[in-house]
Amino acid sequence: MIIDGKDSVLGRLATFAAKSALEGEQVYIINANDIVIVGNKNSILKKYLERRRIGTMSKGPFFPRDTKGIVRRAIRGMIRDKRYHGREAFKRIKVFEGAPEELKDKEIVNIAKVRMDKPIHKVKIGELANILKQVK
Repeated sequence: MIIDGKDSVLGRLATFAAKSALEGEQVYIINANDIVIVGNKNSILKKYLERRRIGTMSKGPFFPRDTKGIVRRAIRGMIRDKRYHGREAFKRIKVFEGAPEELKDKEIVNIAKVRMDKPIHKVKIGELANILKQVK
């Protein structure tokens, strides 16, 4: 299954991908830069910056800064990845920032698009990753 992340809500996309992977499907998520987190931009940035700050360099917890890592971390939170079944399901999920050539001709599923006709508070994961990379 190939899921297009363009203007999709992160939580709903992650739930759908986790459920599909647990059922045994191979899940590919493309256009991860364009996935959207809905909410107040300042509170979202504050939450992710706080997550980056807790822990230590040697012990963690380790939160990702790149777009693929942020999406995979959201999906991992919905899978029991400490168990065998969950680990195997998590291995079946692949995330891409663009659209690879080998997946372009296949059927693509769109999930939970954000309505663009109304003004809505949102942050794209690409923007969030750029901000997280700048902050040490």
